[in-house]
Amino acid sequence: MANKKTTEDTLVLTCRHCGQKNKVSKEKSLYDTESAVCGKCKKNIFLKSDEKINFLNYDDFIHPLDASTMRTLQKIPAIHSILKFIIGNTSEKFYKILYYQNFLKVSEEQFSNLYKIYKKMLFVYDFDYEPELFVYKHPYINAFTFGVEKHFVGITTTAVEELTDEELADIIAHELAHIKLNHVLYKMSARLIGTLSVILGDITFGIGKKIIAPLEYALLAWDRASELSADRLAVLATKNLHSAHTLTLKLAAGVAGKNDYDFRAFLEQGDAARKLEDESIIVKVYSFFKNINITHPFPVWRAGELDHWARNGNYLQALSKNLITETQPISEKTKCPKCNNEYASKLQVCPFCGHSDKSDESFFDKFKSFFA
Repeated sequence: MANKKTTEDTLVLTCRHCGQKNKVSKEKSLYDTESAVCGKCKKNIFLKSDEKINFLNYDDFIHPLDASTMRTLQKIPAIHSILKFIIGNTSEKFYKILYYQNFLKVSEEQFSNLYKIYKKMLFVYDFDYEPELFVYKHPYINAFTFGVEKHFVGITTTAVEELTDEELADIIAHELAHIKLNHVLYKMSARLIGTLSVILGDITFGIGKKIIAPLEYALLAWDRASELSADRLAVLATKNLHSAHTLTLKLAAGVAGKNDYDFRAFLEQGDAARKLEDESIIVKVYSFFKNINITHPFPVWRAGELDHWARNGNYLQALSKNLITETQPISEKTKCPKCNNEYASKLQVCPFCGHSDKSDESFFDKFKSFFA
């Protein structure tokens, strides 16, 4: 049994510098990537914190639930053009004015340490422009990304005060991931649709709310799932799984100056919550509705999903360039017949437009079956 455990904890990775094959401890590498060095050339096997990840195909890290719910949205005719027109002429301009008039813009002179962290994450993602970053007063740890043509990011004062530099890097990387994954238009729409639903309901005696309900819940369901994809990309950018974990802990119940957290206990709490959901469809549906009506998914859910992917998915392979590089042959990609974008062949759903030749049931279709 001991040998089996040792084998399961070992990864064989090719050195990205000299090509030497190395055995590394998966458990140790998850939380200390910089400790793994090549036995031949003595260079770091994994990317350092300030190295770019622009060689990766970001669509390879989209969470399956994200791809499924996006596919549901893309079934709505002309959905992208409609949302872009509405958001570009309404809430985008409103929020930009709101930020400039009420919040503090981060720069070398203002929140200089935060700006340094922000610039590092922009470099790692290889941004060719700089979305504006603002700090706004709020009692909770949170951050948002807005903008259709020109993106801008907001982060709360509480986040700046209570998070470590490493945790700030993770929350910033998470927001920038939404931009890289082309999430922002749909996320802004998800926030706007709830307001429109209430207005339409009031002026049409509830009829308008019922008509818009399918779009509203499709957007909100996708919005929650998209956070899981952004979590994956963020930890690839920071190369720091530990800080990603402590960030979710603080989102759940962070206390300034306190660090006596136990992430294993946190995950066990999540397992208990999932068992409660599995015991009853009513509890599962109630949890679903509570989850889609908050700004981010339940921290326990996010933590569990990220931890499972890091341990069982392609996290360490990506950070060691053993997964995808700029030399990947084109034959291993698929061209979408609908939007003509290329993506990894192993994906069943186009991450750009949601097209699929598969007839499998989407997440939202499964959700609707609860009420059949």
